[in-house]
Amino acid sequence: MKMAIVPFMARARALSVYAFALGAGLLAAWAAREHIQARVREIEREAEVVMVERLVAAEDLPAGTRLQAGHLAVRDIPLPWVPSGTLEPEAADRAIGAILANDVGQGDPLLDVQLMQEGASPPLSELLPAGRRAVTLPADEINAASGILRAGDVIDLYVSFAHRGQQLTAPLLQGVRVLAAGGGPDAAPSVTLDTAPQDAIKLIAARQTGALTAMLRHRGDAAVPGPSASGDLAALMGLENPDASARRAVQILYGDRVDAEGARDLDGAAAGLAAAEGP
Repeated sequence: MKMAIVPFMARARALSVYAFALGAGLLAAWAAREHIQARVREIEREAEVVMVERLVAAEDLPAGTRLQAGHLAVRDIPLPWVPSGTLEPEAADRAIGAILANDVGQGDPLLDVQLMQEGASPPLSELLPAGRRAVTLPADEINAASGILRAGDVIDLYVSFAHRGQQLTAPLLQGVRVLAAGGGPDAAPSVTLDTAPQDAIKLIAARQTGALTAMLRHRGDAAVPGPSASGDLAALMGLENPDASARRAVQILYGDRVDAEGARDLDGAAAGLAAAEGP
């Protein structure tokens, strides 16, 4: 009996060694796996960037634009890159109806300091880009009701004037941005336009000589810039001015000969007549 138990115990000890080695190996593999996964999670956590939603401009918005729902969009922005004063989507109701104090590019976040509520308006010099000129016209001079035009609108200006006995209407300026429109209780309605310096000269000359008409255009339409011009309306419209020194041709008779040039002076004509009447 004892002889049979000894080999069994030897085999059991051998199996237990194998089982222990297998268990230790499995435990080591599990521990290594957990360590690797924990390290991966730590690296992912360090690389993870928190995103937040903010209101941005859905399109390029010039200063003076009265914000509408179509002007706004929601964009995810990394938290470290979010400027202070940005607006959350819940603030859309407050943004709609406000007026932009400066230009905002498409996709740029809207800032609280950029919004002006009704009744607040910045100096026009802040709305006017560098190198531009603001020209203010009475609304009745451009045949436009100031209640229709709003700051940020884009208009085309046409001029009607008399030239060589004919009434002409031609485009004067195209794609002109309205900086401000309206008037106080005791002031006549007016419209302030954003123009280039040479276009301001055109506008002043047209006011003095002709009648202006404004036509509202879609803000997305491409503006067609007009050529620069001097202060003479006919010249800036591309119309030829008659030469003041030019005289109507006059046929001059030299005896039995007719000279068609008609540009000679009286001394020359007298000399010609004297020669024709000579002996």
